[in-house]
Amino acid sequence: MIAAEHDPTAPRTLHRELGLLSATMIVVGGIIGGGIFFTPAQVAQTLPTGAWVLAIWVAGGFVALAGALTFAELGAMLPDAGGPFVYIRGAFGNAAAFVYGWMILSTIASGAAAAVALAFANYVGRFFELAPVGGTTVVAVAVLLILTATNYRGLKLGAAVQNTLVMSKLVALAALVLGVLVLWGRTGAPAAPPATPVLPPLAAGLAAAFVPVLFSVGGWENLNMVAGEVRDPARLIPRALALGIAIIMVCYLGVNVAYLHVLGRDGMAASTSVAADTAIRMAGSLGGTLITIAAMVSILGLVNVVLLATPRIFYAMSRAGLFFPAAARIHPRFGTPHISIAMLGLWSVALLLLAQSRLDWLLSGEVFADWIFFGLSAASVFVFRRTMPDAPRPYRAWGYPLVPLFFVAASVVAVLSALVSAPIPSAFGAASVVVGVSIYALFAARWKHAQ
Repeated sequence: MIAAEHDPTAPRTLHRELGLLSATMIVVGGIIGGGIFFTPAQVAQTLPTGAWVLAIWVAGGFVALAGALTFAELGAMLPDAGGPFVYIRGAFGNAAAFVYGWMILSTIASGAAAAVALAFANYVGRFFELAPVGGTTVVAVAVLLILTATNYRGLKLGAAVQNTLVMSKLVALAALVLGVLVLWGRTGAPAAPPATPVLPPLAAGLAAAFVPVLFSVGGWENLNMVAGEVRDPARLIPRALALGIAIIMVCYLGVNVAYLHVLGRDGMAASTSVAADTAIRMAGSLGGTLITIAAMVSILGLVNVVLLATPRIFYAMSRAGLFFPAAARIHPRFGTPHISIAMLGLWSVALLLLAQSRLDWLLSGEVFADWIFFGLSAASVFVFRRTMPDAPRPYRAWGYPLVPLFFVAASVVAVLSALVSAPIPSAFGAASVVVGVSIYALFAARWKHAQ
C-alpha cells in the first residue's frame, strides 16, 4: 500500500477522533464558504435565463458528486493524513506531489485563507468603525491568528468550532430558502434592473459561469486531508462525502431558486450582494442584516476548515522526506501537527500583509491551479487499479471507470474555462507551478532517499 512513510523515532502519531458528524461537517464547511453569497450573481451575468443558471449549478453538483465518489475510494484505501498529496505521490511520484504541496502552501490555501479573512473584516466594517483598531487588515490578521491558535490547540477544539460554524450557516441558508417558500406568492414580480446586461455567446457564457460554480462546489477534499484522524475511515469517509455533497446541492439549488424567484435573472446579474438583496426584499433591512451575519459566519467557517485540514498536507510531505522535518512534529500535549498549522497560519498573515488589495488576483487563479491537482488526484485511481489490483478497497468508486473519467474530464474543462475567462490570473497560477518544479529540481538530490 502506498502511504506516507513514518519516522520510527517519532514520539507521537495523529489520533483518530473524527466521527461521522464531524467528518460530514468538514465536507460541508469546506464547500460552503462565502461563495454561495456572491457567485450566483456572477453566474447570472453570463447566462441568458434562470433555467440555464440552475442547469449550470446542477452540472456543478454532478461534478462534485463524481469527485466525491472517486475520492471516497482513495480515502478509504489510503486513509492517511495529507489526502491528495498521498495519492499524487503514490501514482505520479515525488515531483508531482511536491509541486501540489507547494501550490497549496504558496497560493491556494494561504491565499484563500487570507482573502476570506479580509472579506470577513470587510463585513465587520459594515457594523463597526474599524479605523480606531487599525482597519480591516488588523481584524483579518486577528481572525487568522485566533483560528490558527484554535486548531493548534487540538483537533477536537477545531472540529467543535467547525461544527458550530457549519450548523449556523446551514440554519441561515435554510431560513432564507424557507422564508422565500412561505412568502412565495407575496414577493411580487422581480423589479426591473436599471440596465439589461450584455451577454456573451452561450458557449463563452457557460465557460465563464462554470468557474464560479466550481469555486463554490470545491472543497470536499478537505476530509481526505484529515483521513488519518477519522474513526473507521473505510466506512465513514464514503458516507461523509456522499452525505456532505447531498446537503450542499440541496442548499445550493434551493438558494438559487430563492434568488431567481425574488430577484429574477436580471436582478441577480445586477446585484452586488445577491443574498442580502434577496433578504431585504423579503424582510426589509433586518433580513439584510441577518443574511450579512450569516455570510460572516460562513466565511469564518471556510477560514477555519482551511487552517484545520490543509496543514496535514505539509505533515505528510515531511513524513515522506519531501519537506522540512519540523513540519512532521506532533505536539506532545495537543496531538496536532502544530508546526504545520503555525506555518500555514503565519504565511497566510504574511501574504495578507504583503499582497492586501492583490489577493483577489491570487484567488482568481485558484480554480486554474486547484483543478489541475483535483484532476491529477482523481486520475491516480486508474493508476492504483492497475499497479495495486489486489490492495484492499473497502469502497470502490461507483460507476468506475466512467464516473472518475467524467471527473477528470470536468477538471480539464475547469482549467480551460479559467484560462479563457481569466487569462492573467491563470498565467500567474501556471508560473507558480513552474516555480514549484524548479524548487524541486534544485533540492531533489537532498530528497533522493525518499524516492
